Amino acid sequence: MRGRSSLPPFLLGLVIALPAPTQESITSVLGQPVLALAQRHELTTALRFNSGGHRSVLAARLRDPGPPVALADDRYLYGFGCRLEGCRMGGAFLAYDVHDERIFLLLTENGGVRLSVPPDPRAWPEALRPGLHEFIPALAEAMGPR
Repeated sequence: MRGRSSLPPFLLGLVIALPAPTQESITSVLGQPVLALAQRHELTTALRFNSGGHRSVLAARLRDPGPPVALADDRYLYGFGCRLEGCRMGGAFLAYDVHDERIFLLLTENGGVRLSVPPDPRAWPEALRPGLHEFIPALAEAMGPR
């Protein structure tokens, strides 16, 4: 018959009671390249929306070498990738606030900032300053509340 399960009722009850499979916690990207953070479902839509016309350049910089994803202040996952010429010449810094589900993004090219999310560096949390200092020291000095 259509619509009827072929499982015996006691097994069907067990299957229904099983929890749905869940994706690993976002913190599972700790120690991996920044691309692993960017590919998480929590970030993909926000990155697409915020990258605008810079999507292909951002994708390339997120594949560049950089330190593994780290955690700041027990809430900000962050990492970056940079061209071999250095982060000022081409790099992407990506952070994610696991509490407020916000992204922070910098894309640099030819010595300048091409994209910043949020655009005002004073809106960036102080806890990201050390990571940003590794990326580009001068940018770290400009960010965070005054």
